[in-house]
Amino acid sequence: MLDTYVLPVSPDEPTTVAESLALLEHELDEVPDAVFPGLSGQPPEDDPWAVIDILADHMRAGRLKGFAGYVGGFPAALCLFGALAAFGPGAAATPGPVPTVACLLVAPRYRRLGFGRVLLAEAEKALTAEGVTFVDAYPPKTRPGKETGPLGTFLQAGFVRLGEAGDRFLVRKTLGTTRARKVG
Repeated sequence: MLDTYVLPVSPDEPTTVAESLALLEHELDEVPDAVFPGLSGQPPEDDPWAVIDILADHMRAGRLKGFAGYVGGFPAALCLFGALAAFGPGAAATPGPVPTVACLLVAPRYRRLGFGRVLLAEAEKALTAEGVTFVDAYPPKTRPGKETGPLGTFLQAGFVRLGEAGDRFLVRKTLGTTRARKVG
């Protein structure tokens, strides 16, 4: 049995921030598109290392917070969220920042353990406690007919597709709602 647990990521937890950044840097070569599925306003052609620097600045400044999943004491998954500039369909009509999942990353060797859904549930609880009523995310597009990877994780967590933004989907979840799961 694997020893798994979740810890908050915030400026008040500098060790968790440092470990989260180390996870991002370590996994960058393996899964570059998963590093920043929701960092609004960042075109996909941006240098992934520059995006990690932006995430680091946002985390240290408290504009992004989140949760890190651990296996055996080592970081294995990361979910970061915060109020960011709108991106994609309807962005021009959006007056200010919107609650956004800026990063959802599960290291490949720890996929299929449910970390993505667990971290999204923790983010939902935290956002709901702050009075937020919805959250957006921008998972990368997958092959037609395939709803696996980040998109599948968001859809299983109750997000719905609203549109497309370049090479990403715009998905949104109204907080406080649950999604019925098939049993059996």
